[in-house]
Amino acid sequence: MIIVVVGATGVIGRNVIPRLVERGHLVRAVVRDSKQMPFLEFAGVEPLVGDIFDKSSLDRAARGCEAALHQATAIPKSRDGDWSLNDRIQREGTRNFLAAAADNGVKRYIQQSITLIYGDRGQTIVDEEALPQPTSVSQSAADMEDLVSASALDWSILRGGLLYGPGTGREDAWRSAAHRNDLKLPGDGSNLLLLIHVVDMARAIVAATETAPPGSVYNIVDDEPVNYKHLFTYITSQLRSAEPAVGGPDFLPSLGCMNARVKKELPWQPSYPSYRSRLA
Repeated sequence: MIIVVVGATGVIGRNVIPRLVERGHLVRAVVRDSKQMPFLEFAGVEPLVGDIFDKSSLDRAARGCEAALHQATAIPKSRDGDWSLNDRIQREGTRNFLAAAADNGVKRYIQQSITLIYGDRGQTIVDEEALPQPTSVSQSAADMEDLVSASALDWSILRGGLLYGPGTGREDAWRSAAHRNDLKLPGDGSNLLLLIHVVDMARAIVAATETAPPGSVYNIVDDEPVNYKHLFTYITSQLRSAEPAVGGPDFLPSLGCMNARVKKELPWQPSYPSYRSRLA
C-alpha cells in the first residue's frame, strides 16, 4: 500500500515507519521541519513538508495514497504542562486529516488513541464496549474518536495504554528514583495502570493498517494490568533499593483493560506480555 503518515517522527512513528517499509509498503511522511527529511529518505520514506493544521499540505501528501495513519501528538513533558497544542491536534488536526483522506480517495484510516478515555474504573477490568468517561485531559481524545467514527472512511481506532520503552524515558525515571530511594507510590499504590511497550504499540498499528476491519476499536495494552505497588516494588527489589513509599502524586485514573479483542481479530500478540519481561 501507499500510506500517508502524520506523526512519523514521534516515539510511536519512529517504530511504525521502518516496520511498514520492511513489509513492502510505500510510506509518505508529513513533517514540519525539512531537517528531518534526510533521515526519513535514508529510511526509505518519502518525506513531504507539511502541517496537520494546513489542509492543503495534507491534500498534497494524501494524493494517490491508499491508507492514512494519524499518530501525531504533542504531549507535555510534565503533568502540569500545557495540553492546548495536543488538544488542537486531536480536534482541528484530525478534522483536517480526515478531510484530506476523504477528498483524495484514501479509504483506509488508522487512528492512534488512548485508553485513558475510559476514565477511572477502580479495580474493574473493562473491554472496548465500556463507554468512555473522559476527563478534562482526555476529552480531546474522545472528541477525536467521535470525528473518526462519524467519517465515511474505513477507520480503525487503537487505544493505547501507558507507553514505556525507548524514547519514553519512563523506565529510566522509575529506576533513577529507585536508585535515589525516592520512588513513591501514587496514593496507597492500589491504583491499576495499563502498560504497552512502544514496539508492541507500533506492531499493532502495522497489523491494523494491513488487516483491521472497518469500524473496529481495539485496546492495545499488555496482558496484565498491574497496580503501582506491584510494579514499583518489582523495580526496587530488583535494584535492592528502599521499598517505595506511599503518598506520591496521584494524577492518572485507576484503569485496567482487556486486550482479548485485538489478539483474536488481528495477527498481534504483545512481545512483552507484562512489565516483568521488559524490566527484567
